[in-house]
Amino acid sequence: MKNYRIVKRIEDVSRKLEVPAEGFPLIDFNLSESEKKLFQRVDEISEEYNRTGNDELLKQNDDLIRKNIEIMQERITELFCYAYPTAICGYTALDREIVNYFFQLHFINFEIDLLECVKSLCRWNESDKEEFLADLKKNGPSYFRIPRGFNDYNQPSTKCVSSSDSDKTEEEKKEQK
Repeated sequence: MKNYRIVKRIEDVSRKLEVPAEGFPLIDFNLSESEKKLFQRVDEISEEYNRTGNDELLKQNDDLIRKNIEIMQERITELFCYAYPTAICGYTALDREIVNYFFQLHFINFEIDLLECVKSLCRWNESDKEEFLADLKKNGPSYFRIPRGFNDYNQPSTKCVSSSDSDKTEEEKKEQK
């Protein structure tokens, strides 16, 4: 390929990758006028709070602040739910529809599990929070796969099975009952 063709091809690809002034091409991140006003107002509230330290200001504008956070969370979720399956399809060559199904299934379960966890955390008293944070600082975080209640054979997993029970055949277990 001639140099001028390579340069032209690079320019064409670069143009396709540019984000237009009106917003990100894959997901509409353009804010409506009311959303823009909301974000501006919350920025003003934040600046005033930083100047004055007035907690009443936050209490009076709680609904605006929460709506602002809700909009940001929705936009971030939209981007994540588009980009992550796209990346999986890109490096695995799997069918997009199949990947989307499983991604949505797991993402919805993740959100529900996380919200249930947050709800429980809201009930912790100060000593529980301090104890947990002290443990985190002392031992560091420990991450693990949370069991879903099913094993590889799609059967409910047996909890707390003793080693002597697991060595028995099905007939021996029936006879024991």
